[in-house]
Amino acid sequence: MTKLNIGIVGTGFIATLIAPAIQGSEYARLVAVSSRSKEKADSFAAQFPGARGVKGLEELLQQPDVQAVYVAAPTAAKEDIAAQALSAGKHVLIEKPLQSKDSAARLARIARDNNVVLMDATHFVHHARTFAMRERIPELIGEPRSLHTMFYFPFSDRENIRFDQSEEPMGAIGDMAWYSMRAAVEFLSPGPLADIRVFAEQDVQTSAVIRATGLLAFKDGKTTTFDVGYTTGTAMMDLTLGGTSGVVAQDDFVLDWNSGFAFNNPDIQTGFNHRSGMATRKDITFISTPGSKPQHALMIDAFAQLALDPDLKQRPRWMDATIQTQTLLDAVWEAAQAA
Repeated sequence: MTKLNIGIVGTGFIATLIAPAIQGSEYARLVAVSSRSKEKADSFAAQFPGARGVKGLEELLQQPDVQAVYVAAPTAAKEDIAAQALSAGKHVLIEKPLQSKDSAARLARIARDNNVVLMDATHFVHHARTFAMRERIPELIGEPRSLHTMFYFPFSDRENIRFDQSEEPMGAIGDMAWYSMRAAVEFLSPGPLADIRVFAEQDVQTSAVIRATGLLAFKDGKTTTFDVGYTTGTAMMDLTLGGTSGVVAQDDFVLDWNSGFAFNNPDIQTGFNHRSGMATRKDITFISTPGSKPQHALMIDAFAQLALDPDLKQRPRWMDATIQTQTLLDAVWEAAQAA
């Protein structure tokens, strides 16, 4: 089977999670790792047979066998890296968030001009659960009208990049509210934004955003509320989607308990809850939607298949979803700064 040869830019934490999924994919292989330090690149690549370390982006893009690039760099550097890779004819999988909606649109134009794939690295959208829930929304809840998401994990390491505004300017908003906004794109399909209110809490030492809560109202009458951050002493990943005839909900919408890279609980089924009418707790129905692989592995497979497939019809969908998500995220960030 033909495989997509992928090179990674960056050797940070997220790269250590995605590299094994690339190496284990039946559609992709890891062939190179780039870092500003050749020693770091070599050390990282040594963990993956067949991969090699290279120094810097320019050298990576000059490798004739590198067909695609996974951008695992800080947000402040992503557009430049991705733009160079796309312009060199490489397919690009880019970590979220992007720098702005304009940045996302610029990258999408370069991807289209060079006939290559641009996909953001949002895992949950590739899981069977997301496809199943989206497909069954009309049957289970009628027209979706409101979405609430809550995404927290306890984190307070001020030496981490999340607290460095020069590298990650949006803090917890960029890091975590991205998933809330993507859920709105996936499950609400909202119209233009009509109103927005956002409260953001900043770290007392670094001024980085560590928590944010907000409401977005759309001109079609749909609404989404979100609550994200690092300040709750447990992992929370709740999603509740309300429609005209029922509600569906998840308690692990970002990284599923079963096999999200932060969790490994084979005894916990992946799926979602459904309720309608005057249902009590005992009347809630659990709908199982097992995935064939962990969702980050499914993401790699989807990216590779999209790059290898000469049928170009699906590529715009992923770029459009990135731009829509980033547009909502920009609105959240602007509202938080204005509050």
